[in-house]
Amino acid sequence: MNNFMKLFAMFLFIQTQIALSQQNLIQQLCQKNRYEPLCVSTLNLDPRSKTSDLQGLASISIDATTKKTNETLTYLANCLDRTGGDRAAFEEYGTCVDQDYGASIDRYLPGALANLKAKKYSAAIANLQDVMDATGDCENQFAGSCPLPVSPT
Repeated sequence: MNNFMKLFAMFLFIQTQIALSQQNLIQQLCQKNRYEPLCVSTLNLDPRSKTSDLQGLASISIDATTKKTNETLTYLANCLDRTGGDRAAFEEYGTCVDQDYGASIDRYLPGALANLKAKKYSAAIANLQDVMDATGDCENQFAGSCPLPVSPT
């Protein structure tokens, strides 16, 4: 599972814990998370987390997901440029750039943030599920040889 999916999983967990409120919120949220170290480090790296409530932490999670998605989109666009116009490569990379990661950046992530701000949590989660589906579609196009780099965090 790539980091993007881990961040998404973290966001979903935060949303399901929306009623939780105690002193060390990040630790409580991340303790039950499947990717606890990534959850803690992602939220703690953002200075806003020091004063954030659950909605603020969810916003930080969406921001982190947007950043990682942009980085991946840039990487894929660069890969596409290096293919030299190969039709098969264009079909794989082009779809990832235009339809999958492009749609995530242009529609789904802004929609998730807008819905979060409007306190439409179910709609925000649905937007983020669309992001997950889109990135999964991209990975599936490469039939087990996905070109996306995997990093430990």
